[in-house]
Amino acid sequence: MERFVVVLLLLLCMPSAALASDFVEATTAITLSVDSVTIYPDGLMVAKCKGVLDTTAGEHKFVINVPDSADMSSVLLTVSNATVERVVYDANPVYTLNVSASGPQDFALSYLMYDAGFWEPRYDMHLTDDSVLLNANALVRNRGGEDLKSVRLKLVAGLPISSEPVYARAVQFAQKYAAEAAPVEALSAAPAPSASGELETFYIFELVGRKDLAQEKDISFPLFSEDVPLVRIYTWNAYEQYDGPVEEEIRANNTMQNPWPSGRAMLYRNDEYVSTIDMPYTPSGTNASISIGPSADLKVSRRLKDYNITERIIAANTSSKNHTVKETTQTWTYHLKVESNLDRASTLEVTDSLPQEAEMIDVTPKPTESTATSLKWRLQLMPRQKTSIDYSYKVLTTESLQNEN
Repeated sequence: MERFVVVLLLLLCMPSAALASDFVEATTAITLSVDSVTIYPDGLMVAKCKGVLDTTAGEHKFVINVPDSADMSSVLLTVSNATVERVVYDANPVYTLNVSASGPQDFALSYLMYDAGFWEPRYDMHLTDDSVLLNANALVRNRGGEDLKSVRLKLVAGLPISSEPVYARAVQFAQKYAAEAAPVEALSAAPAPSASGELETFYIFELVGRKDLAQEKDISFPLFSEDVPLVRIYTWNAYEQYDGPVEEEIRANNTMQNPWPSGRAMLYRNDEYVSTIDMPYTPSGTNASISIGPSADLKVSRRLKDYNITERIIAANTSSKNHTVKETTQTWTYHLKVESNLDRASTLEVTDSLPQEAEMIDVTPKPTESTATSLKWRLQLMPRQKTSIDYSYKVLTTESLQNEN
């Protein structure tokens, strides 16, 4: 049974005549044990407490002890077999309840504490040729003003920083938590967000077992571990880096039911430390594109192979006057070279930029994507392969010359 403290405060004895005409009931002060805490990305902590108290039927007043850091307006109390008649907010809220049936009553309490918690994921990523072992830990800090013993710990991930403040929505969740029955036994992860819109923008991890959270101590807990598939790819922005280098990326596919929260990751290859990188927020079923950094695995270069400019004067006649127009055509031809230094097959994505007024004349090989201002190729390279990309475009401009009589 959960521990609780009950202090009965009795009013001073009054004359019997006064008691007969003016009955004053007792007020019971209650401190409920914290059963679970939920920590949001912006520091909000939702605490849920519970306990059992044997009461008689009728009207009762309860002073509910809450921490100094609690937002008083967010305090919510529910009691089995009882309705709330009124709440007076003082140093601690005083609830007047009407209990319909005598016996043990279940008390559930929730409240919000701002800037009372902190958590972030920390990753270890161990690379192989076609997969990555992803180990995630949750680094948690309790700033709520008191030590928490044997609590269920829930961590919210995925709430966009640019979204509206979560406080109002968190009040709704706190009310929901308080009204719920005892939570389900600890799970490794919460169910996938529903399609109702209520939980679509974030995900709640529930850690296995109960945790102790000492004040102002950084504590790390295992979050999840999974071996996930990856695609290794190289990218080259030929417009900005004429002679490279190419950038190496890994695109790890999140095959798990839960998202990967954004955080710092220690990257290892063959159990040797490579670098510390940023892990982007990655929903279930999507890829995390992670830059490893510049690579010498591929040698690349971009050169202007040919440039021509031609001009011609065109006479334009109107009913009122004659004038001339100068038409200028500029033609560029570029040659991009790619050479693999690898003994294995590889993939290279090449991008290049064009002037907005450009008109393509020829391009070999055909780009996989093209817009008015860019070209993109996805090249599948064999071991030690050499290949090239050639393209030409022209830009036509006109200029009106001084009027002629």
